[in-house]
Amino acid sequence: MDDVDRLIEFVATYDASLAAEIDAELENSPADLIPFPRRGSRLSEFEPREVREFRVRRYLMRYEVTRTDLIVLRIFHAREDR
Repeated sequence: MDDVDRLIEFVATYDASLAAEIDAELENSPADLIPFPRRGSRLSEFEPREVREFRVRRYLMRYEVTRTDLIVLRIFHAREDR
């Protein structure tokens, strides 16, 4: 089970409609970063890799920017103990 599935399953237990909205936003958010991949805040603890964090609602998406790719590493709720 990936991060998005885990998060959506949790939300769906109390609001299936909200879960569907969040699912769509989380699934589409990487594409929103393609024009401006450095839009998220850079996380210095991962240097020399260029790992960034971008907020989608109450969720944080960590991703790596390479010369040719944007790689999603993790997605989690901002209040989660990670």
